[in-house]
Amino acid sequence: MKKKYYFLERITRPRKPTDTKRDDTELEYAVMHLFEDLNFKCEKPKSDAHVDVKVRFKELYFGIEVKNGNYVGENESLQPYKHKLLNNDSFQPLLIYNNSLTNQTWDEPRKLIAEGARFGLLLTSELKKGYLKLKRNKITFNQFLNQLTICGEIKFSNSALGKAHKSD
Repeated sequence: MKKKYYFLERITRPRKPTDTKRDDTELEYAVMHLFEDLNFKCEKPKSDAHVDVKVRFKELYFGIEVKNGNYVGENESLQPYKHKLLNNDSFQPLLIYNNSLTNQTWDEPRKLIAEGARFGLLLTSELKKGYLKLKRNKITFNQFLNQLTICGEIKFSNSALGKAHKSD
């Protein structure tokens, strides 16, 4: 049972100085497996010139870029949006960052960039929180999906979920 849910531990494991590209790829697969566990259809593009993971659920389609370790630079934060444009794709860009190493959250410039370019910013700790709330029936699947479609910072806190519910 524990091995089935390895991705919950993996997505929030701090990056070590000895980690390699293989460890970063393992994180990308862990994020993908979390979405697969929720019955999303997932694909890992082969090209480095594309997002790390594509996930679909009915009409929703996300292109996910996964970052690990040090704080995501402003240019790096635009990567999922850039991949959407360069690959002429229709996905909703989503940047997922494992902040376990630094515990940094999204600052105002990155939030403004994401809101302006219309893509989501999600910490792996928030993704894990949303997943666990969903699995424990604290939120509905639609609430989980609605949060993923937010442009800017995505949170699964009770106050963030309440704001999203009021805007429906």
